[in-house]
Amino acid sequence: MAYKFSKGKRDFGDIEFEDDPAETQIDFEDDFIALKTGGNQVLVVSGSAVGIGTTSPGYNLHVASAVAAVALIDGAAGKDALLRFGQDGTLKSYIKQGSGGNLVMTNETSDKDIIFSIKDGATSREGLRLNGDVAEVVVNEGSDSLMDFRVESNNSTHMLFVDGGANTVGVGTSSPGSALHVNASFATAISAKASDYTLTGGDHTILVDCSSGNVTLTLPTAVGCAGRMYIIKRVDGTANAGNINPNGSEEIEGSASPASVAAMSSVVLQSDNSGWWKVAEYISMG
Repeated sequence: MAYKFSKGKRDFGDIEFEDDPAETQIDFEDDFIALKTGGNQVLVVSGSAVGIGTTSPGYNLHVASAVAAVALIDGAAGKDALLRFGQDGTLKSYIKQGSGGNLVMTNETSDKDIIFSIKDGATSREGLRLNGDVAEVVVNEGSDSLMDFRVESNNSTHMLFVDGGANTVGVGTSSPGSALHVNASFATAISAKASDYTLTGGDHTILVDCSSGNVTLTLPTAVGCAGRMYIIKRVDGTANAGNINPNGSEEIEGSASPASVAAMSSVVLQSDNSGWWKVAEYISMG
């Protein structure tokens, strides 16, 4: 091995740490440099390739790990990582080789995400975000306006399909034909009330039982919830009153007076952002 100086050159061999029986050294060969500790070559530069954990890197950067031979890192199983990322001396995330050749990326901080960003000109967009306990969620951004959330084990199951170009959202379908297309049955909130109650944003269908006496339901403000709908259904056949009060000075059907729902009848109310309107009503003839 020759070292070139400003004038002339001198020949040297490998560099070794004299007092280390475990063979700590820098090994020089033709187009090859290896950093060796404990008798193992842990870092190798061969030609234009760099290897970590391998003596014959086959790529520009080749990271290898013999999982069975690697001791536990940070005192926990499964963290025999190829790459580890820390902050302020604390392990935050790591990448390892999983079973079956899978590449496993783990975030040690439970309230953080693993995010893959896509650079589109000067704009960075998220192509994939993994967060929470559900590990098998895929976001497939096929275009600037398309996002497809699905269960990885079944690529034909579209949990939520968003086509921004067509302003449509599909649940269970990748071909939504309307602004919202649900390709299955769906559920809304339903609850039973036998006493006075004020509806909230978490309500939808209210089953009113006036068997024990009059019941008054009070609507929330119609302002700020344009389009919201409530179904109010009487489930008793008594002569007691089922009253529906507007919020404050707001109106129902253009009137500040309470509305009512008769025995075994039902009414559907919808907000226009200032008051409530009956958009459907069923009156029992029994």
